[in-house]
Amino acid sequence: MQSDAVAEGDKVLIFDDLIATGGTVLAASTIVKELGASVAEVATLINLPDLQGSRKIQEAGIPVYSLMSYEGL
Repeated sequence: MQSDAVAEGDKVLIFDDLIATGGTVLAASTIVKELGASVAEVATLINLPDLQGSRKIQEAGIPVYSLMSYEGL
């Protein structure tokens, strides 16, 4: 992410193809916050809820929306 991609006070949507452990989204949200913006929500195509990533993101105070969830993998 470029340092001038967001500005202080911006609200950001993080869109990812897959949430597994949540590490990528949480790292991205840390960078966004360091730049003075906030993460409004996370959207993803696929969620793997058994790996607890979406739970970790929600516990960080970020709403998560997924198109599909695959459990029991």
